[in-house]
Amino acid sequence: MLVIVGDSHISAMRDAFLQRQDANEFRSNRGDIRIAQLGYGYHFLEPFFEVRDDGVGFTQDTARAVFTRLNFDGAPVIEPNDSRSFVFVFGLYPSLGFNQKYWKTHTAAIWAEDRQFVSQAAFDAIIDDLTRQPMAFFEELLSMDVRFSVASCCPVPASYKTGADDPFEEHEISFIYDRFRDRVCAKLDALGIAYHLPPREIYDEHGAMRDEFALSPGDYHANADYGRLMLAKILREIDDTVAPADDATNFEHRRMRLG
Repeated sequence: MLVIVGDSHISAMRDAFLQRQDANEFRSNRGDIRIAQLGYGYHFLEPFFEVRDDGVGFTQDTARAVFTRLNFDGAPVIEPNDSRSFVFVFGLYPSLGFNQKYWKTHTAAIWAEDRQFVSQAAFDAIIDDLTRQPMAFFEELLSMDVRFSVASCCPVPASYKTGADDPFEEHEISFIYDRFRDRVCAKLDALGIAYHLPPREIYDEHGAMRDEFALSPGDYHANADYGRLMLAKILREIDDTVAPADDATNFEHRRMRLG
């Protein structure tokens, strides 16, 4: 079984999965595919899990209830050496990284000369602090020999704005998104955790998501057309890996970068 769970950016893939015209459109060699949203991105930047005798469980009420319902015929927690495979759609969520209140007086973009420049080292420290919880979760699953990978949210749409008093210059938000993504991916690489990045065809020439894939103009969520491409990419990349059977194979599975 393949269980895909995460934040609101999972909705594009869930919609594509529910709207499939052909029963064979989305298939995996991991078996039955189940998809559900457990919460919003910021829910996974605060404490959201606990380590128990029987495995790792979600502690937030909605996440715990949805995960239990989704796994109605199995364990309501993630078990050591779990028979299921998982994709987690959280951790690669930079929205708080470009929350406008942080950037009214500071900027990570060296070309934005109207605010105090924040160095890459300083911004990396901010990113590390924001992602402490998901990274701790992933490290715990590694220690339990759980088969899993991490999927990115969609890139920032070209038309995205944070508000009427948006302090950002052109392309600054997509720059922050890229910096956040690259930092988290480097941390996943260091741990040997596989991850899935958005399909190349959804990007415009500036690295933003093409507006045709946005859920609505200016919305930082993608539509089912994006979800169809992203879900197909995830399934293809998972099926291209070898299901771990021993320690050596498991290491190679984890080390492989998907994207």
